[in-house]
Amino acid sequence: MTDDASPRRRVSPLTPEDRRAAIIAATLPLLRAEGLNVSTRRIAECAGVAEGTIFRVFPDKGALISATLAHAFDPGPTIESIKAIAGDPDLRFRLRTAVHTLTRRFRDNAPLMMSLRSSGLAVMTSAPAAFDPGEALARLTAALTELIEPDAHLVRLPAETVAGLLVSMVLMNNRNHILPAEDLVDVLLDGVLSPEPEKEPAC
Repeated sequence: MTDDASPRRRVSPLTPEDRRAAIIAATLPLLRAEGLNVSTRRIAECAGVAEGTIFRVFPDKGALISATLAHAFDPGPTIESIKAIAGDPDLRFRLRTAVHTLTRRFRDNAPLMMSLRSSGLAVMTSAPAAFDPGEALARLTAALTELIEPDAHLVRLPAETVAGLLVSMVLMNNRNHILPAEDLVDVLLDGVLSPEPEKEPAC
């Protein structure tokens, strides 16, 4: 009897870089939901690996947490998203889209910042790739500045100042939910005063 079954193909093992990225990807939502005290056993379950595999990739839990936080706080992907809308001719549309991108970033990372504050930032400051919040905000502000500069003649403040104001507004709005994200741009560009009604010419 002839066996017509095709031979099984072996699944190629992950490269060390891919394995590292997969473990970080599984760790990040756990840190957001459960905080920095999540166990490596829980991480291994979500990553679909043995717990020992984690320690073949990372020297200890602290290194894994630090690498995951560095990945989460890396402003690079957010900056690329902002740059992707630079070609649109409408300044208001560009800024509204950027605000949605920033709001999502700050909202997703808020639980991580709270966990870091409660831990005294010890995890990140001891990591090789320590996270610098000021540097990340500076890079985001610079990306927004570039987004505004083609229409800098339309605003009465320097583009960098407008960008800094918008980042500050998004951060505050993310904490207190004062306005829908798109309304922040209207307040920034138009102010809070109602437009004066046009006066009819006297007869």
